[in-house]
Amino acid sequence: MLEKKTLQEMKDTLTKLQASLKSDVDKCSTLRNELKQLGDAIQDISDKSMQELSLIASIKCQDKIQQFEKYPNLNFVQLTSSITFQPNNEIVQYLSKLSGLGRIDHHAQTLTVQANPKEVIRFNRKFEYDVRLKGVSNEKYGSITDICILPNGQVLVVDQLNKNVKLLNQQYQLVSHCSVSDQPDCMCQIAPSEVGVTFGSDVQFIKVNNSQLVTDRNLQFPHRCIGIAFHQGDLFVTSRTALYNYSLCGKLVSIVHEDESGGLACYNNVGLIFINKNCIMKNCKLIEEDIYNSKKLNVFQYNT
Repeated sequence: MLEKKTLQEMKDTLTKLQASLKSDVDKCSTLRNELKQLGDAIQDISDKSMQELSLIASIKCQDKIQQFEKYPNLNFVQLTSSITFQPNNEIVQYLSKLSGLGRIDHHAQTLTVQANPKEVIRFNRKFEYDVRLKGVSNEKYGSITDICILPNGQVLVVDQLNKNVKLLNQQYQLVSHCSVSDQPDCMCQIAPSEVGVTFGSDVQFIKVNNSQLVTDRNLQFPHRCIGIAFHQGDLFVTSRTALYNYSLCGKLVSIVHEDESGGLACYNNVGLIFINKNCIMKNCKLIEEDIYNSKKLNVFQYNT
């Protein structure tokens, strides 16, 4: 409120000064025009040899010249104008005694969510989409081992048996694909149009550019790469026995978990989910008939 009032006062003062300046400019312009008109009249009269009128015009012209010469001396030379801001000392003294503009309070409240363990998710419709490459006769029935939905609604799927990653549009139609050198396992989103895909001991970064898949940089690790997740700027990669934390440039940050007993030797740690600060790792047993039975991509609509 005080700021607006002070600003308005400054604007009013500036408006008054501008009005006074405009008045001076208009007055000078008027005197100049009158002098020009008298000069033209004197010239016209002298041409016609009208001495009496010429004398009268000369007297008036001298009078206007004197007015013109006196006006700047009276209005400009002796006038000094300036605008300054004088702060309110009471406000300055009051603010100097304050330690801050206010106090920040933080209140934390624990919310308890009661989950219903008996709640059943029912699927009311099922759709099947063929995501095989058209015109490729030797393509195997794919094993869709992972899926990722981009912010724009496009879908990326990992086709393990055919060693490629496929891009689907919002209607689940195949629009692009790119191959990798080994059978890929898992995938995670790194950026709005970038994913990381694991295969062998590598992580391949793939970007989506104008609805086309483009392979980017590749990271190689000294262990098997199966599960992958991206969390708070870091990569989390699982092998058959451990969970590793890497930077995006491939530098090892830490080994989050490791089972050296061999108990996980027949398992692939394929699922990584981050909830707050907890990492949930899902184990998937390597049973061939369970993994290699997918011929199509199944999309479900469900109600809770």
